[in-house]
This record gives sequence, C-alpha cells and structure tokens, in this order.
Amino acid sequence: MLVEQMTWEEYRAEVSRRIVILPVGSLEQHGPHLPLNVDVVIPTSLAKMVCEELHAMVLPPIAYGYKSQSGGQLFPGTTSLDGTTLINLTLDILRETYRHGGRRFLVLNGHYENGAFLTEAVELFVREVDDARVVILSWWDQVSDEMVDELFAEAGFPGWEMEHAAITETALMQYFAPELVREDKIIDDQTERMPTYSIFPPPDDIIPKSGVLYKATYASREKGEKLAKQVVGTIVQIARQELGS
Repeated sequence: MLVEQMTWEEYRAEVSRRIVILPVGSLEQHGPHLPLNVDVVIPTSLAKMVCEELHAMVLPPIAYGYKSQSGGQLFPGTTSLDGTTLINLTLDILRETYRHGGRRFLVLNGHYENGAFLTEAVELFVREVDDARVVILSWWDQVSDEMVDELFAEAGFPGWEMEHAAITETALMQYFAPELVREDKIIDDQTERMPTYSIFPPPDDIIPKSGVLYKATYASREKGEKLAKQVVGTIVQIARQELGS
C-alpha cells in the first residue's frame, strides 16, 4: 500500500487501478508531550487504515504545511511553507501521479491551516485534466457529533480551532505512536485570549507558553482508537461514494 516501498514495476501495475491517497501535514509544535510531526503521523496512519478497507495506495506524505495561525510560529521547530509553495508542491505531485496513470485521488489533510492551499492546488490540477477525480478532506471534519459528545463529555468541546495538542491529537498519537508521546509531560492549558482577528506578528499572549490550547490530560489510547475507527469508517464511505472502491 505504501508507494515508497513498491518497485517501479509494482507501482506501474497498481497506480491506475487504485485510489491514490496523499497525506498532508506540517512540522509544528504540539506542546511538551507530542512530537513536531503529529500532523503527519495522524493522516498517514488513517490512510493506512483506509487501505485495509479499500483498494488504495498511500503516497509519501507532504511533511510541511502552511504557517500555523494558532501561535505555532512562535515556537522553535515549527517549520512552515509559504502558501504558494504548498500549492505548487501539491500540484506537482498530483500532476506526476496523473502522468503515471493515477486518476482517483484522496488528499487527506492533517493540518488546519492547509485547507485553502490544497483546494487551490486541486482546482488548478483539474483545470488541466478532464478524467481525474479528487476528494479533499480533513480528518476532524469527519468526526461525528456522537463521537464529539463522547470524547468531550468531561472536558467540554472548545471547538476544533482550539483542539490543538489537546484531547483528540493526544489520544490519536497514544493509539498510533505511543512511543512518541511523553506521557509524563501531558498537561492542560488554555490561551489567555483568542481574538476574532489576526495580528502580525502574533503577540505572545494569544498562545500558552506550553503550546497546548486545551485539556490534553483528558486523552487516552482508548479514545484514540474509537476516534480513529469512526473517522476511518466515514472516510471509507466517502471514498466509495465519490471515487469507487
């Protein structure tokens, strides 16, 4: 299922027959308890689970994303792309995979700020070709209302824009990559203020010093497993409906 582990002959035989999944993430701070590549690990791991249900293949992920708008740029390690760079990188990958025979694409986003630039890349791509089909989705948009109620029953749901390095991302990392989670450093935190406008450069008080925007201690591996399975089930349904199996 992983393109980087295929030979060119295996790839040639499969690319036109399978749904091609492109995970897109970022290199961004996720508090003292999670690694910088959370936004890559989660969509790539979800993509692998999707492949267990669908005839699909997973491209190497785009490991850098657009600039964090939640204060992440204030932290060492957060390494971001300009919007035009992300557009062109995504567009080049789609073009090349199309040249090889790929026709059905699922762009699986793991970083909140990537959305508009991925949309622009796909829009430019489909202008050039008339026989490709592309679905773009972000994993958090596939979380059901019932799952939100269950995950946040004790803590309360702050909204996805505040769920950074907190319950869902911590729980998913505990499930997908527990060896990368610093369990003794999991904390609860919250921003002092969240303005309804953008400030450049961002002031220090809009992001906690920890980088955690909500209550990470409410996460668990069990929550991560439930969340992953529900999201994957929804993605599989979408892919079957829009791209075929």
